[in-house]
Amino acid sequence: MNRLAPFPLLLAAMVATACSEAPAPSTPAPVAAQTPDTAPVPPATPVEALPSPPSIAMLPFAAQLADGQPYAEVRAAILAAGWRPIVTDACAENVGGEAAICRELPELEACSGTGEGFCLLAFGSAEAHQALTLRTVGGHEGWATLGEAATMRLDRADLVAVEGPADRACGSSDFMTFLETFAADPTVRAAWTAPLVRVALRYDLGEDSVSVAALQRAAEFRGFPVTHQAEAFHHVDANGAVDLAPLALRISEPDPDTRDVAFDYGMSEGNRVRFARRDDCWELVEDPDPPSP
Repeated sequence: MNRLAPFPLLLAAMVATACSEAPAPSTPAPVAAQTPDTAPVPPATPVEALPSPPSIAMLPFAAQLADGQPYAEVRAAILAAGWRPIVTDACAENVGGEAAICRELPELEACSGTGEGFCLLAFGSAEAHQALTLRTVGGHEGWATLGEAATMRLDRADLVAVEGPADRACGSSDFMTFLETFAADPTVRAAWTAPLVRVALRYDLGEDSVSVAALQRAAEFRGFPVTHQAEAFHHVDANGAVDLAPLALRISEPDPDTRDVAFDYGMSEGNRVRFARRDDCWELVEDPDPPSP
């Protein structure tokens, strides 16, 4: 006959057995202290730097670009800083009628009417690659009035960057080889014409003839009506017709980085455009001679 062990002795034996079978607790591995010099740094995600937008506050005439400023005072300050009107052929159509105001204000693009209407105008800096667009209120009558009596006043000003294509291929760094390609290929011509071309214009204002230093956007510039076909240069008229007679060009070199290209055609007293070296290529930058009166 089996006899049961007393309960206290049995409980003690069960606890001893359980303790002997349980695994010993593990000691955590020491963690090495990390300093800022040894701590792992996640790789930086590359971010392409974006150019800062041009700031009106940086312009030398920024103080004149306040809302309500008489336009004549705004215009005088802009021209005094060396900025030029950006002329557009669309002015006459946008204004309507004889559009004499387009000759008085070469920077004018459009006007909505007289009296309380508004006008859009533009100036540019070819050197800074910037264009300043202005909106005025009050109509353009009496635009030259200064002070409190002025009716044409500034309403808004916006400054934008004006750049050519970032990726443009040059046919050749040799100027004559480049010029042949420039004249023959519209794609090359568009890529290597400055976004703002410096031009000299002449306007008839009543009995007076006034020369104006201005700018034209590349898309509107028509100062080099020349193509290259069948190993010769040819004149192209306003309708796109090509004169089959070869056109003689005169190339001069004012300095190592400048080339002037001149030609005579018909009754004109000569035409001349200027190219400047850009990125080991050549860019049409100027039409320096005003047309004949």
